[in-house]
Amino acid sequence: MTGKDWGERIPAGKSVTIGFNGTQGTEIGNEGELSAALLFGTDNAISTISPSNEESPGNADAPSEPVAEPIVETPPMTPPMTSPMESAMTPAMGEHGLGDHGMNHDHSMQQASESGFTDINIWGSFHDSNHNSEHNELVGGRTAITTEALLAYNGLRDFAGLAPVDIEAIGAWAFENKLTNNSQAWGNDLQGVGLWFAMQGAKVGWIADASYDPQILADIQRTARLGSSGDVMQMVEQFGHEGFADYLTTNQLEEHFINTLKMEPHYGGWMHARTHGFLSIEGVAIAHDIHHLTVLGWDQNEPFMNDTFDWPQWPALDVSDNTVINYYQGIVELGDPLSKNLENLSGTTPLISSTDSKPSLNPSPSDPGTVQPDPLTGSPLEIQVSGDLWEGGFTVSMNVTNQSNQSLDDWGVSFISTHQFYGESWGVDVSTQELGDGLYRYELKGADWAQSLAAGQAMTVGFNALSGEELSGDGSLTSELLMASGTELTLL
Repeated sequence: MTGKDWGERIPAGKSVTIGFNGTQGTEIGNEGELSAALLFGTDNAISTISPSNEESPGNADAPSEPVAEPIVETPPMTPPMTSPMESAMTPAMGEHGLGDHGMNHDHSMQQASESGFTDINIWGSFHDSNHNSEHNELVGGRTAITTEALLAYNGLRDFAGLAPVDIEAIGAWAFENKLTNNSQAWGNDLQGVGLWFAMQGAKVGWIADASYDPQILADIQRTARLGSSGDVMQMVEQFGHEGFADYLTTNQLEEHFINTLKMEPHYGGWMHARTHGFLSIEGVAIAHDIHHLTVLGWDQNEPFMNDTFDWPQWPALDVSDNTVINYYQGIVELGDPLSKNLENLSGTTPLISSTDSKPSLNPSPSDPGTVQPDPLTGSPLEIQVSGDLWEGGFTVSMNVTNQSNQSLDDWGVSFISTHQFYGESWGVDVSTQELGDGLYRYELKGADWAQSLAAGQAMTVGFNALSGEELSGDGSLTSELLMASGTELTLL
């Protein structure tokens, strides 16, 4: 194997996680985790290729440093377990058959069970993916990740007028949006990934857009772990969405919220083994870099710190504050992480438009337009347009939400554009008709996994296109750039 794309280069002292799928040449079973011995047939079957040093040809005779044996990380092949809420109601962790899964647990898991919440390690423990901070992850008031985070997360969703969801739904959203190591879930991945993202969304999504500053996450997590609950709530009042502090108090969610702030993202190794997302952020970072916002330094005075808690996650520092808070609010809304989310908490127009108003285009990712009402249900199909510009073209991401109270099968939309379809799409079948004068009529119909939309369900589909004219902007696609001037999106 040779490194490719983002895994082609490994800076000194850093690491990358790569992988592949394979079929069994000899029978090795269908449960448990893959080891080097099972993969190679021996524990010492890995040979390394010394990288060439084009910049220093004169050092060819210099001794090279030994290359450490890589760590093999593969998805556990264990059957799905019960839902987190069912698990939380069961005080005895032994009923879940921990001994059968070969997972590595420590004393903090027993403490979690005594609190009545389920430890994330019940769905897998990946300390081999977390070797830098494994033994120091629960110091300075840092705590284990448990299903208590789901209470804080769903509390924030309720405050935003959204229905509660389970961790499986959150996990599925993460996989759909390329926020995970693997392209598909294995074993208990949906539960663990979902709980991890619920924790992250609850930690950050409460902050008002206009107030967001990464330093808030260092100050409030440090205060939650080492200070007083009163001081934490003062910060929520100061920096949070208007009314959120009162909401926590009225609904007796203060303790759950504060306990979620205490949780350490590195705990159990999920952050690196399962939620190491490679989604590109502003072309300078990936999702995993943004996840490090909630990882603090040793003294807990700085956010965006790395795995040993002693240096910043450099790429994340180049991402705009606006993009970071939108990303985390996307975790709460389960929307497009690269578009604006929870806009109804920011004093903007609510997402659901009245059917007697004139349908509008998406002038920007922050102002989702509503297409014509569905002729059968009378309810709108909401489309949010976003994407990335690149030289000579762009990638379109469309977040499609079924606002009706019944499933929509074989949905479709149409629009006119000056840009030419490039031939690559996901979640939609794209057909175009040349209209002349440099215009094309696009018809998009849901396909494969996005062919049907359940009531209230949202999915992100997209395609690539070549730009018919020079596009200007900050590198982000908007509906104004996608659609021809004076035209609008319509239902098929």
